[in-house]
Amino acid sequence: MKILITALIFFLFNIKLNAQNKGDEENAASNATNPLAFVTKLQFQPNYNFLDEGGDQLSLISRIIQPTESIGLPFIKSKDPSKVYTIYRLEFPLISQTLNDSINVGNGTGISDMVFLDVISFKQKWGLLGIGPALIMPTASPEFFGSGKWSAGLAGVVLYTKTKGMQIGALAQQYVSFAGNENKEDLNFMFLQPIFNLILGKGFFFQFSPTIKLDWQKSEYTLPIGPSIGKAFAKNLSMSIGTEYLVSGPSKGDFIIKLNINAMFAKL
Repeated sequence: MKILITALIFFLFNIKLNAQNKGDEENAASNATNPLAFVTKLQFQPNYNFLDEGGDQLSLISRIIQPTESIGLPFIKSKDPSKVYTIYRLEFPLISQTLNDSINVGNGTGISDMVFLDVISFKQKWGLLGIGPALIMPTASPEFFGSGKWSAGLAGVVLYTKTKGMQIGALAQQYVSFAGNENKEDLNFMFLQPIFNLILGKGFFFQFSPTIKLDWQKSEYTLPIGPSIGKAFAKNLSMSIGTEYLVSGPSKGDFIIKLNINAMFAKL
């Protein structure tokens, strides 16, 4: 919780700063919200989850997002990197939770499963289109923080950017388990993330991008709802804060406070 409070104070204090060029702020805000921007990103996303059944959970999701002038694999060079390039994304979650005694899951601190995406991006007149393989690695420790299964699938992104100051689209990740702990349930699910971003000027931006989980194996879905607002403080730094409320699914009733600290390194 201290991480969230410190980051929030930093966010509110820096809202008053206007030292950067307007163009730099707008470009930084656009790059921060665009999942296929040709910009290296280092993201830290602490989430504080108030569990409806009692207890709380603090997760710190770290992401490394690296664009390359290649097609799928690093050694396959793109003939025109301005139109076709690849985005690699590695996600590494740390979790600490304290649950109500009635919830038979487990308390503790550890790591969850790592997620890797390899998305080839194609620039279009109207925006961006991306597709590529996705992999979930069962790295969780303690094991109740993860699925215990290797899962593979496809990731796809559609993003309309033709209207200045607006990004509309979706990110989908479909996974099916193929190996891992035989005592764990097989997996077949999709993460579906609608994308609606507004660049408001002076570095401010608004986001509505809830991650919906569609579990085909269990015939259930998890639906969170909530907006975020952020600001680019410099051409290489942005921060956002938002909330989510889970209106359906196994975690229905949970309330989440989300922060995202985003360092960006554009190609020179």
